[in-house]
Amino acid sequence: MPKRVCVIGAGAAGLAAAKHSLAKGLEVEVFEQTNRVGGTWVYSEQTGCHSSMYQDLKTNLPKEVMQYRDVPFRADLPSFLTHEDVLEYLQEFSTGLPINFNQTVESVERVNDQWKVTTHHGAGISETLFDIVFVCNGHYFEPNNPYEENDFKGTLIHSHDYRRAKDYVDQEVVVIGAGPSGIDIALQLSETAKKITLISRKATYPTLPKNITQISQHVKKVIAEGCETDDGTVITADTIIVCTGYFYKYPFLQDSILRVKENNQLVSPIFEHVVHAEYPDSLYFIGLNLVTITFPLFEYQVKMALGFATGSAPIPDRDTLIDYEKNQIEHQKSRGLETRFYHLLQSEQWDYLARIAKLGHFDEWPYMNTIENITQYLNEQRKSNVIGYKNINFQLSDNGMEYEVVRC
Repeated sequence: MPKRVCVIGAGAAGLAAAKHSLAKGLEVEVFEQTNRVGGTWVYSEQTGCHSSMYQDLKTNLPKEVMQYRDVPFRADLPSFLTHEDVLEYLQEFSTGLPINFNQTVESVERVNDQWKVTTHHGAGISETLFDIVFVCNGHYFEPNNPYEENDFKGTLIHSHDYRRAKDYVDQEVVVIGAGPSGIDIALQLSETAKKITLISRKATYPTLPKNITQISQHVKKVIAEGCETDDGTVITADTIIVCTGYFYKYPFLQDSILRVKENNQLVSPIFEHVVHAEYPDSLYFIGLNLVTITFPLFEYQVKMALGFATGSAPIPDRDTLIDYEKNQIEHQKSRGLETRFYHLLQSEQWDYLARIAKLGHFDEWPYMNTIENITQYLNEQRKSNVIGYKNINFQLSDNGMEYEVVRC
């Protein structure tokens, strides 16, 4: 009798987990709390909900880097996609998958050698036993807003609730944080707002629109008039948009099973960002990492997990599983990173992917070399031309191993 697999969430990570589990001959059920697939790629006018999409979002990564293996995006689409394009892709990818919509997972508990999954839905409460659980509930729904407590007289929101630039016509806006969301929102606002001040230690872009001012400092506090930086500089504003990332959150798992440490930014105890150290043959977390290529990474993580779950790959010894967290913290410190960046990969993602492929006893995807080359090229383009890099298109060779840059 095949093992039973529970997948929590029907976003990009959950769909990959379901697809590959079925390919292994396992019995699969996906539980999705909303009425459609897509997870964070589902746009909603509503704020304070699961979605963090904004109306005119274009992907930070091109379609040539984002695709699942052997499932390319439509050829007629540009390299940098709208959220509608990505959602359509995920909807097509999900065709035929056993997804239970409008079902919220309330708890996941260990019962003997299985997992009891309790779900809430329109008809009431259901309890089902599973052998394997993939946790794929995403990490872009619980905003990390260190300035939530403030005396600001204007409007302060987290980027999670930003929807469109036209809501800020002729305003003076402060954007706190210059990561992908911060710079993207600042550039959108430059077309409607009177003045934008981008504040972050990372705010060092060489060329920006004339109405964007960069301040390469940390915001010490939000005051009634606006923001005050570490050196005492005060910047007034009508609106403040906080782009400081998100927390990990797993309300359906008890603290005895999972701990989220370092101000809710380190999921523990997890081996290689995927495998629960105490339940390495049955409990997996897909997509925890930050600054990565997403969809292909999800597939690699799922394949490693399935190798352990099905016995096709040997599970490392207990000491290796448990010691991973301590070793990873020390490794990140050697990179100059605080512990809160425990799940950050960036340039190390390529070695990471090769490592988990080896652990999971599966062949690497040859096209991953092309993905790496395109990603490295774009990293340089973002630094030199953050305004225009999304106008680039890529043309792949017939075998997909070479690419050509086509500018629009």
